[in-house]
Amino acid sequence: MRFLHTSDWHLGRRFHTEDLIPAQEAFFDHLVDTARSEDVDAILVAGDIYDRAIPSLDAVRLFNRALHQLADLDVPIIMISGNHDSAHRLGLGSGLFARAGIHLRTDPATCDVPVLLEDANGPVAVYGIPYLEP
Repeated sequence: MRFLHTSDWHLGRRFHTEDLIPAQEAFFDHLVDTARSEDVDAILVAGDIYDRAIPSLDAVRLFNRALHQLADLDVPIIMISGNHDSAHRLGLGSGLFARAGIHLRTDPATCDVPVLLEDANGPVAVYGIPYLEP
């Protein structure tokens, strides 16, 4: 099974006075192109989707765009929340997103439930474990 792993998007982050949204948009275009050209079976996103627990409206819009681009690939996406994310905010709608193949794992109470993938060798269970606040 071929995975494409990415992490630490930090959507909405600024570099001093520079807005990084245009660079992050270009990253998503590259990510989608790479997933297509490499014929991946799933995409793993390991936390820190946003740069802060309450993201800017521009960051939320970019995440929405990214979700649509990724869903159009028709490959499963498994995302976990990181320490910069608000797990509750990021997890909103996770049941609906799962119907589109985007599996958000933000609740530690449910991290024992795998995302089941299938390839020529049989089933593969992927456990997304979100950042656990001590």
